[in-house]
Amino acid sequence: METLKRKTIINDPVWGPIELHPLCVIIINTPYLQRLRYIKQMGGCCYVYPGAIHDRFQHSIGTSYLAGKLCRELQKKIDETITWKKKINESKDIKDEIKELDLMITEKEVLCVEIAGLCHDLGHGPFSHLFDFRFYREAREMNSDLVEWEHEDGSLSMLDKIFENITFKDFIDEDDIGFIKELIKRPSGGYTTKKRNKHFLFEIVANHLNKIDVDKWDYFSRDCHMLGLHHNFQCERTIKLAKVVEHNSGEWHISFPKAEWFNLFDMFYTRFTIHRRACQHRVVTAVEMMIKDALLKADKKLMFPPNADVEKQKCLSQSVQDMDAYLWVTDDVFHRIRTLPGNNSEVVEAKQILDRIDCRDFYKFIGEKKVTWITPTEIEYTMVELKKNKADALTHLTNWIKDEQHGQLQKNRFHLFETGILKFNYGNDDKNPLDTIKFYEKDQGVDFTQEECSDMFPSQFEQIYIQLFWKGTKLEEPDKRIIKSFEEMERHNCSGNMGSFELVTTRTRKKDA
Repeated sequence: METLKRKTIINDPVWGPIELHPLCVIIINTPYLQRLRYIKQMGGCCYVYPGAIHDRFQHSIGTSYLAGKLCRELQKKIDETITWKKKINESKDIKDEIKELDLMITEKEVLCVEIAGLCHDLGHGPFSHLFDFRFYREAREMNSDLVEWEHEDGSLSMLDKIFENITFKDFIDEDDIGFIKELIKRPSGGYTTKKRNKHFLFEIVANHLNKIDVDKWDYFSRDCHMLGLHHNFQCERTIKLAKVVEHNSGEWHISFPKAEWFNLFDMFYTRFTIHRRACQHRVVTAVEMMIKDALLKADKKLMFPPNADVEKQKCLSQSVQDMDAYLWVTDDVFHRIRTLPGNNSEVVEAKQILDRIDCRDFYKFIGEKKVTWITPTEIEYTMVELKKNKADALTHLTNWIKDEQHGQLQKNRFHLFETGILKFNYGNDDKNPLDTIKFYEKDQGVDFTQEECSDMFPSQFEQIYIQLFWKGTKLEEPDKRIIKSFEEMERHNCSGNMGSFELVTTRTRKKDA
């Protein structure tokens, strides 16, 4: 038992020496966590930034470390506050004492938060977000039998498999497993575990309130380190300044000093920088479109587990429903496509796409238009209605552009063009990311208004682009009619009276590109 309780120390390239709890080590040494070694954190970014080959395994350990560090910092400050208040007011009301004791963080809760950080990305598929955002969404459009799914659902299913196969009762119980699951993904009906009175704990790993969580802190630092990009935000300082503070009579949230508003905005700007310069770089987008197309074409021929009886196997898109199959689904599918037997036309095409990627014969970027949403001044919308209207309008816009393209082409060439929506923001759609952050002054929750910002602070927080790509090879030229049609698009009136889009060309493909 003494050996079992001994902590393990590893060296992380970003955070240095990291202590791992024995139960975290047990979880790490399972095939479900080890699988993350074979899934790239940044998908197709390595085709633009060769250093971006780090994996979800490293990120998961880093997130667990930061989750424990933040949780212990909050634990220390809560304990210090309670001790100090007891000293200066020994005759305090027993109800207040009970309320403060409810906030105290136990060692078991710290462990649960660390496990949640470690396991939050278990459900990622090949090339990370490419799998659920590109491949699975399109596969589901083609096959109505596929269930609605996102990688967090896979994480919870994988977590179940882990606890079915390890001994954990020396450390946590079944109720704690339910708590860990809710730390990873908020249930649609709200939190249900016994920890729901400590809402601030649910803001550590996956913060649905304001998007400030340790998951992002790790990938900001890790991704920038591997990309070779500079960033100013340092989460260690933010962790030291974080404190649990009461807001709106009874709501306790992780809060930050009001004077730190610019440093927190710098964090959101780091997110924007990573997306603008790497994740949604136009070459990365082209490569990920190609990988997605190859996976879709080979979908029905990629069977998992590979050595199981045929009746027990699932194809790639169906594997998310069976964790014994999904365990085998990693970036290795890229190479498995190459080994598929037979002359099936779609498999042959999938192999050709992969060969093109190796030769850097990528899909070609044709053009990009900045999209500006114009709402009729005589119509009043609620924020919910406006958000839905804009989403519907973007779908109309995409379909309209596709129709315009199709009108210029023969039917057998429709598939050679792909239109994509590109969104850049600071993590809070088109709203100021500071609006949802909880601030404090002198240990009291306070509001933060736009007027308190610098006059140089941004006034717009989201920009949308629509991009056009050509899937032909280097030896082919895209149809000039399509390029001309795309360049001439200036405005699109959406159906009904929702509003309209103004389209402004920002970039087009150079002839020698």
